[in-house]
Amino acid sequence: MKRILLVTSVLLFAAFAKAQQVKISLSPEINLPTGNASSISGIGFGGSVKAEVGIAERYAITANGGYNVFLTKRVLGTRLDNIAGVPVKLGLKHYPSPDFYIEGQAGAAFRMGSSSQTSFAWSPGFGTYFKTGNAGNKLEFGLRYEAWTNTSYGATSTLKTTSFSFIGLKLGYVFGL
Repeated sequence: MKRILLVTSVLLFAAFAKAQQVKISLSPEINLPTGNASSISGIGFGGSVKAEVGIAERYAITANGGYNVFLTKRVLGTRLDNIAGVPVKLGLKHYPSPDFYIEGQAGAAFRMGSSSQTSFAWSPGFGTYFKTGNAGNKLEFGLRYEAWTNTSYGATSTLKTTSFSFIGLKLGYVFGL
């Protein structure tokens, strides 16, 4: 029964994706920490893969996965471990014009290394496309604000929220399928 359900789900998704416009993008990123994150990190680098399925003329659903590493600063003469994370997000993209978009995404960021934990990740952003020689493929420039948020209880049983936030700049290549 599970196999039948799995095969049916895959076939339905494939039929839906074939009927809609699908884009896949690969993007290197430069990330600039903001707020409290800027006191421990100067810059971050990463990359992402994003899939986009059009659901209407001006709207699309996105799925994004990536890897980011932030180079930490020296604190009291000691260099902290670099901060690495794997954000996985789903989102909605709106196209006010054919080559400009606004999007919002939410999901989880899985931190790697000695401080491994899972954070709630959210990111609003916008971007634009530039045509290339190939009709279906484009270059993409995007800018977003992203935050990895954690909540925990402090020593006095009060709820404490902390965020690691940054501005992400990406220049990617989009494959139109």
